Amino acid sequence: MTVAVVDGDVLLYMSMWGKTSLEEAKEEFKAKFNSVLEQLFTEDYVMAMGGPDNFRNDLYSEYKSSPSRVKSSSTKPEWFNELKSWTVDYYEGCILTDNCEADDMIRVWSLELYKAGKDYCVVSVDKDLDCIAGKHLNPRKGEVYKVDQEWADYFYWKQLLMGDSVDNIPGLPGIGPKKAEAILAGTTNHRERKKIVCKAYYNQFKEEGFNHMLLNGKLLHIWRYIGDHFSIDKEVYNDAIKD
Repeated sequence: MTVAVVDGDVLLYMSMWGKTSLEEAKEEFKAKFNSVLEQLFTEDYVMAMGGPDNFRNDLYSEYKSSPSRVKSSSTKPEWFNELKSWTVDYYEGCILTDNCEADDMIRVWSLELYKAGKDYCVVSVDKDLDCIAGKHLNPRKGEVYKVDQEWADYFYWKQLLMGDSVDNIPGLPGIGPKKAEAILAGTTNHRERKKIVCKAYYNQFKEEGFNHMLLNGKLLHIWRYIGDHFSIDKEVYNDAIKD
């Protein structure tokens, strides 16, 4: 049976907008959650919601301070925290994360399930999670799609070039999707992509390129296991930028 690996934050926001009361939002959450399980023909799930602490906030004071994020935070209903607390209490398979994000736990769980030979499906609308190979369900569109390992790796390095405007992660100045794709054009594997991204950071920031890449990597990298912070050996970086 498929295990639904659910981004609880996504369902929470989908359930609360347009609702005038906590009880309405609870009923909407139940309906959306049940719809996910029905679409995947399963009763098995794990679900994560972001807790109060996140190591990324300590690394970068501007993290998630984009105008869209600020606006979203300012328009939350007064019962938002009650809805989150209720969800964690009501659903046995739901947790609040500890010093990380829901995304981190979703990737950790997905890889654990993969290694155990179990079928799983990532449930989220967040494209950042396309760094996870396997089956995905977008609960807003009701669409199921598959991410293969090569695309997941390509997407990871593309993100490191672009940064993330929604989460206010800078990446390389002036690099959007098209330019990132042009930089990665012709690369066919993890090693080649890593090398060319190192070069791009060096070309942009010269001697400070390593530090900029390290910070962006730590902000963007989604954990594969608990405490899996982004790192790159300085010698590996220096070798990559030689040519």
